[in-house]
Amino acid sequence: MFVMKLITYRVLPAFVLLMTVFFPLQTFAAEKVVITKTYDVQSAADYIEFTLDGYDGAFTSSMTMPNGRVVKMDKSNKISDSSQPYWTNDFAVRGALKGRYTFKIHAPKQAYYNLRVSIPLFSDIPNHWAAESIHTFVQKGIVDGFGDGRFGPNEQVTGEALVKMLVLALTAEQPNGKRQWLTNFRWKVKDEKLSKEMGFQEFSFVSENGLPWSAPYLSAANGIGITKDWSNGEFQKAFKRKDVALLAANVMNMVSPSKPAKIPAFSDIKALDAKYQDAIVQVNNSSIFSGYPDGTFKPEDKVTRAEAVVVLTRLIGFLN
Repeated sequence: MFVMKLITYRVLPAFVLLMTVFFPLQTFAAEKVVITKTYDVQSAADYIEFTLDGYDGAFTSSMTMPNGRVVKMDKSNKISDSSQPYWTNDFAVRGALKGRYTFKIHAPKQAYYNLRVSIPLFSDIPNHWAAESIHTFVQKGIVDGFGDGRFGPNEQVTGEALVKMLVLALTAEQPNGKRQWLTNFRWKVKDEKLSKEMGFQEFSFVSENGLPWSAPYLSAANGIGITKDWSNGEFQKAFKRKDVALLAANVMNMVSPSKPAKIPAFSDIKALDAKYQDAIVQVNNSSIFSGYPDGTFKPEDKVTRAEAVVVLTRLIGFLN
């Protein structure tokens, strides 16, 4: 998970103007204030981001690493998407060494400056478009990395991996260690009998001897009817965009009427079975899984792990 630390320093004047009856009043030229900040990295990391923030104009800075290497920033970026504009210097360090990192800020005047430190969970998702959703799912225990410091955001997701993420996202751990369908999910299920049954279901998600690891997740999903469109053997394969759309639509239809509406101008879905066409329209209309700017949906393309996480994040938002 991200490790965020906020360090705030008050900038002191570079000089103090003293006047007595013995000396005439003098005018002093303005000088830049130099602020020094340090951060101790306790252990080596694959990737660390350091960000300096200031609210009183552009500034320059430098970072000295534990091995003595100095990196300079000759200009700062102005951020204007807030009620108060501010300026930043960003330092990205791959293969960050253990030890002290020293930052010198050349500030235009007396002001407040912040040092923010971000150590991502995985080495391959900094600045990735899906990083926020990935971090949220990892923190909730819905998805994991590969154990070697990578998440593999661009690797294909299998049906069983996708179903596992979906089931974990729709359940919550109970005091007894087992998981149960989320209350705000099952209460919205249209089928009152099924909704009641879901309230009594508990899962340990521990596979029995001889069964695949995904068996308990697939069983839970099948129990509420959201995986009825695939055979068990198909879940070991990489899921296509049309499959992800159909799975999401199956969940949506549990809590709201199916509303395919009109077929959008996707030029490449007309040859698909009606269930896929309706599902694609439904998830597109709800901004859960959209097509491409060229008017295609690319239904046969494989889905990446990052795409799967984002689609499920939007689906959970829809359910809530």
